[in-house]
Amino acid sequence: MLRPYPINNPILSRQHRRKRRKPGWVLLITLLIGTNGYLFFSGSISFTQQERVQMEPTAIEQSPSLQSDVINANVKEMQGIAGVRNLESRNFAQTYQSYRSKYDLNKAHAPSGVRTLKQWCERIAGQIEKSDTFSTALVRSGLDSVQTSSLITALEDKLDFRTIRTGERFELWLSPRGEIERFTYRQSPLVSYLVEHISGNLVGQKISKATHTKTVPISVRIHDSLYTSLSEAGESPALVMMLVDIFAWDIDFYIDTHAGDTIRLLVEKEELDGEFIQYGRILAAEYHGLVGTHRAFRYQTRDGTDGYYDQQGNSLRKAFLKSPLKFTYISSGYGTRVHPILGFSKMHAGIDLAAPVGTPVWAPADGLVTFSGYKGYNGKLVVLRHVNGYETAFAHLHTISKSITNGTRVRQMQVLGTVGSTGLSTGPHLHYGMKKNGKNVNPFSQKFPPTDPVPGPELEEYKSAITPWLNQLERIPLATDRCTASVQADREENG
Repeated sequence: MLRPYPINNPILSRQHRRKRRKPGWVLLITLLIGTNGYLFFSGSISFTQQERVQMEPTAIEQSPSLQSDVINANVKEMQGIAGVRNLESRNFAQTYQSYRSKYDLNKAHAPSGVRTLKQWCERIAGQIEKSDTFSTALVRSGLDSVQTSSLITALEDKLDFRTIRTGERFELWLSPRGEIERFTYRQSPLVSYLVEHISGNLVGQKISKATHTKTVPISVRIHDSLYTSLSEAGESPALVMMLVDIFAWDIDFYIDTHAGDTIRLLVEKEELDGEFIQYGRILAAEYHGLVGTHRAFRYQTRDGTDGYYDQQGNSLRKAFLKSPLKFTYISSGYGTRVHPILGFSKMHAGIDLAAPVGTPVWAPADGLVTFSGYKGYNGKLVVLRHVNGYETAFAHLHTISKSITNGTRVRQMQVLGTVGSTGLSTGPHLHYGMKKNGKNVNPFSQKFPPTDPVPGPELEEYKSAITPWLNQLERIPLATDRCTASVQADREENG
């Protein structure tokens, strides 16, 4: 009879345990393999019906280069510091389609993927201050010399830095590392400059916006000054200066305007997105009052000369301006008077024009400087010689322009100096004297001939050109109050 091995036999015990453990290990390993396989295949291979349809086109599968782009797109998603990581996305076709717009780093201005400039850049606003150069304004905003030089280099062939003006604004966008990502500089509503960080370089460009121009009829009745009347009618002060320049040879708007005088205009207005930006040209103008009726029409001759002419084709531009400055009133007229300081009667060979100290005095006509300096009771004095035997004198000046020296030539409306009270004077004013062929004359009583009229061969062409403007001008109703009056039909016709 066989006896069983002792139960404490070590060999038998290990064999016995090994035989009993084998089914458990197989089950456990099988379970783990099955679970991992299920998770792997359900996460990477199982597609919905919609995804299978999107994968139907074989363009990506058949093109190795396209497959490479798709892989690169996923890699770029992982490389973004804060980008949208999409490695587990199953829609590879959709990933490829959005790749260029979504991960173009130049457009995103950052290595951070889809974040906008405002979300990750520091914005610094600045402006041009008085006496600033372009570079000093940038340095004051926090840029170092290298960054400032880079910006100037990017704009040097786009922007004339001599044209910058006090108050103009700019914006800087700096990355977290302090690098310039974008710079904008606005000179006007129509012109701005942009610098962007593209492929490691700063690239600048000039941006010009196009405006819509329409011709608008305007009617204003003077009740105070020209400036006040036009401003209360809703017009810009720029229109006042344009009107003054047109009639400067016939009307002195500081002494010739009176309450009740009327103005009618056909003027171009430039608009951007429906909002007024600036005036264009005054095509036709009429001033009616105690000084008479004066009309002006803009015309360009065949040789390219622009100018304003009356209905007969005579130029409004005269050899002499009506007045050499913007004065407030005539403090002393031409002729014999009792001298306010000397106390006896004396010939006053000129006109005294009262004006604040510092008011610019300009040349009434082209001429040659024959004297510039200090001269006795005249104080600071400038004397000009003009054509046709005329000579003008400007006394009691506060300052004389540096360019006004003996022997220099001046142009009409060039600034000679400023109003003062030097020499024998009781207060700030300009003594304006004039001689013709060596004899003193009243400068305000002279009738000066106009410059060249419309050339004879073009006269009929000129009259045909201004006829529509003349008709429109006459149809504008005269304003009856302080508001601008206009004809809606004309607005629609010309707008």
